[in-house]
Amino acid sequence: MNNKIPLRAALTVLAMFVYGWVNALLSPTATLVSGQAAGGQLANSDAAYTQSFFTMRFVGGIGVPLVALVAVVLAIWWGPLRGRFGRRMPMALLAIGLLMPGQAKAYYDKIDVAEAYFILPNESAFFIPDAGANKDSQVKFGSAEYLDANKVPAKRFLIPHAKFAGSSFWQDFYVPTGRLIIVDRTPYNREWTASRSRGTSTRDESFPCQSQEGLNITVEVAIATSVTEEDAAKFLYWFGVRPPQGNRSDPAVIFTSVYYGRSLAEVMDGVGRGKVQSLVCHEIGARPFDKVNTDINGILDAVQKEADGYFKSRGVTLDYLGWAGTFTFDHDVQKAVNDRYTAEKIAPVLPVLETKAVLDALARWDGKLPTSVSGLWLVPTDLWSSLQSWVKTDAPPPRKP
Repeated sequence: MNNKIPLRAALTVLAMFVYGWVNALLSPTATLVSGQAAGGQLANSDAAYTQSFFTMRFVGGIGVPLVALVAVVLAIWWGPLRGRFGRRMPMALLAIGLLMPGQAKAYYDKIDVAEAYFILPNESAFFIPDAGANKDSQVKFGSAEYLDANKVPAKRFLIPHAKFAGSSFWQDFYVPTGRLIIVDRTPYNREWTASRSRGTSTRDESFPCQSQEGLNITVEVAIATSVTEEDAAKFLYWFGVRPPQGNRSDPAVIFTSVYYGRSLAEVMDGVGRGKVQSLVCHEIGARPFDKVNTDINGILDAVQKEADGYFKSRGVTLDYLGWAGTFTFDHDVQKAVNDRYTAEKIAPVLPVLETKAVLDALARWDGKLPTSVSGLWLVPTDLWSSLQSWVKTDAPPPRKP
């Protein structure tokens, strides 16, 4: 029996090479099947989750080739197992186990253990298989359906793994067979102002613009935006994901399992703010200074319309946009505006104000002349002279003692 041990060992090594060869041939199929099966986890179904879990584990981890290899090895060594060599068999099986291609380390330096991600209520999740017809096989976590049913959308998702054929000379590595893409839908609101006490930021975030004549006009804006689940894919298309850290040629980076889309805050603080500022300054710059002052609502309506169309085309909903403060001008310009307002709005009504002052003074007069003109300081000089002559002319003669 002992002379057959070298033959059994040779057959075992041959079986392992055949296993590796078959595993390599079936690797594309395992990648496709496990990637497509993983999407069942996002369905609102217990059966779909169970089927998805066992399919991923069997196809990606265990698989038919491994089951066949174990059966062949047991058949080769069945004789020694039953004979007197059986006492030594545990050591032999340990040696064979060390030679067998077990669970390989993944590119992120982990064995093939469960890799899970919990999808939060404010997140939209897309799972995209790595290969095949992934335009048809990718799935989305339908959180809007939870909203319609007045439920909270949240779910744990397991990333499927499978061996990547040719990734190593002896033992192939496990890699994800699909990627989970997360879009954060947390709403956004800001007050872009120059004031530290009113604005969202302690920095000066007001918009410096110029009128048609080149006069400086600074404005402040309040804005709020959001991303609906229906627009999450469009938002992701336009603004993308944050690239994984590290060397893009490093397998640990290439096979990153979870990607995070850029947040709405990140987009609005950059591209969004720049777009709003360009629209506001364009409308102000197209008007003369006087028109800017009188057409403040018209400017806002035009900015809202253009901003709403721009953001909607990129998956962002404009909830509101308005002025967060008054328009601010250079000091000299503001003084000139105030002076002109006084001249244009107050000067024409000065005669009326003077007449009213006279009437008020007459209403309070007790019939006695003041000892000095200062007693009727509100009465114009010409009117005061007329009153004096009228008093002298119509006053009754003094009574005799």
